[in-house]
Amino acid sequence: MSVSIPTVAEIKAQIITDIETSIGATIPIMPKAFVRVLATALAGVIHLAYRFGLWVYKQIFAATADIEALISKAAEYGMTRNAAISAILTATVTGTTGITIPAGTLWSTAAGVVYEQEDAITLTAGTGTITIAALTGGIIGNLANGLLVTLASPISGVDADATIASTVTTGEDAEAVEDFRTRLVERIRFRPGVGTAVDYIRWAREVTGIVKAFAFNTAPGQVTVYPLLAITGASRIPAAGKITEVQDYLNVVTRKPLGAEVLAAAMTEIPVDLELSALVPDSAGLRTEIEDAIEAYLYTRYPRQYTDEVATNIVSLASLYGVASDTGAQSITIASSSMGAGLTLDDDEIVTLGTVTWS
Repeated sequence: MSVSIPTVAEIKAQIITDIETSIGATIPIMPKAFVRVLATALAGVIHLAYRFGLWVYKQIFAATADIEALISKAAEYGMTRNAAISAILTATVTGTTGITIPAGTLWSTAAGVVYEQEDAITLTAGTGTITIAALTGGIIGNLANGLLVTLASPISGVDADATIASTVTTGEDAEAVEDFRTRLVERIRFRPGVGTAVDYIRWAREVTGIVKAFAFNTAPGQVTVYPLLAITGASRIPAAGKITEVQDYLNVVTRKPLGAEVLAAAMTEIPVDLELSALVPDSAGLRTEIEDAIEAYLYTRYPRQYTDEVATNIVSLASLYGVASDTGAQSITIASSSMGAGLTLDDDEIVTLGTVTWS
């Protein structure tokens, strides 16, 4: 949205012009002239009114609304922003046999993340397993097995450190504001149907952590949804637990169409290995720019969801030449042992930059 408002100087000039027109006289140019002083004061106030009006105007539209207005607008469509999920972990505690560690005991990490023990346990043979939940939601609460948490307050007979043994629930950050905004805009733009591709994609993205999804009719009466955790980066494909969560959500009886078999599946990520040579002009900086540009381009290659959209499912050497040329390469030779002259992505495939060899 591009809406411009007049500057303070423009408003001041307009006020002076309006007064001059009304009284049929020219206002003295001296800065301390009463009318010019008055115009300066009024211009500041009016400019603030313009800015407030523009802010109010932006709250009307989901594309520009602040988060508070966005949440209110989403509520009209029965939508909520996905909240953060707290990590729940188990840890091994050691100490004196028979000592009871009460529920609610606090444990923390060196980074300051605090966890609350869910249930009381009594040490047997000098050891026990506790379940702790992060008091702060999000990925900040995730800990790898073998790391330590420490008692916030000492307990007699209990060793201060406990060792993380497993993850019960993986912590996830709250849905990013722009991801939430995109979901709402798509909900407004695409009216819910009775099991269209848009419906399945929207439902998948309502699961915490899912930012993109594809839906295809993979067999008569069967729909398979492929969710992604990110648009770029090394961790786009969800783990098995998240795939199951998406499938369970899609199969809620109040959501999926009657008689439909709905599946969720992980995509396959295909690495594109490249052999680059004869770069002109050749420099380490340009090589890095070309690799970054090609990687960014590959992140835009996805299965073709709709037949009338741009063919994002095609990757060709010709397109990679164009990407390299846009970075400033005057000449370059590109070959690929993994994709030949190019490839066409299946409905369950995405690509990523693999090994790059320069010569």
